[in-house]
Amino acid sequence: METNDISLSSSGSSVAPRKPEENLATAASDFDTFLKLLTTQLRNQDPSSPIDSTQFVEQLASFSAVEQQIETNKRLETLAENLAVSGLDGAAQWVGKQVEAASSAARFQGEALDYVIPESNVGETSEIVISDTRGNVVYRLETDNQRRQFSWSGENNDGGIVPNGDYGISVNRVTDGEVVGQSSALSLSRVLEARLEDSVVKLVLSNGGLINPNEITAVLDAASKSTEDKVL
Repeated sequence: METNDISLSSSGSSVAPRKPEENLATAASDFDTFLKLLTTQLRNQDPSSPIDSTQFVEQLASFSAVEQQIETNKRLETLAENLAVSGLDGAAQWVGKQVEAASSAARFQGEALDYVIPESNVGETSEIVISDTRGNVVYRLETDNQRRQFSWSGENNDGGIVPNGDYGISVNRVTDGEVVGQSSALSLSRVLEARLEDSVVKLVLSNGGLINPNEITAVLDAASKSTEDKVL
């Protein structure tokens, strides 16, 4: 009896990437099909000219390895998702806490926003700059390079109060009227919520900032401010 050789090849056409679960289902289907073809060919092979079984064993091992790899990848993705959720549970401990963290956000909602201006050896003086979302400076205050607390009540350069909204705060380091460096202010804000963004845990601050838990530099008593810093 004459039999046709059975070979498995991949098409050169472009195929859209599949999701892990789709890859797993496809691999399992192809593996079952291969076993059926293998069984059929072995059943109908010419006894006087048997087919080399080594090739079948090699193909069988290849299909098995691919199937196991897809299953492993699926389990790793599930593990990563579980770890992310676990991290979210751990981050929930920060909700409601008053924390210190580097932040350029200043979401003014009618109440004063508290910051710490870090000490610096860059420049001769420091300049606190608050800008609106268009980059226009609405408030500017000169100070020294020592670490000190700063509270912004929403005041603008004209002595009025800015509208509620999002602003940015930065600290320029100045020498002879020229900016020679810049740094972030440390916000003293309450953590409003913990959330997952692209499997990464983020903390939402009351001043509009969004930070990682590892960016927290201090935890304060919500009812008081640090007495170690000088106050503007």
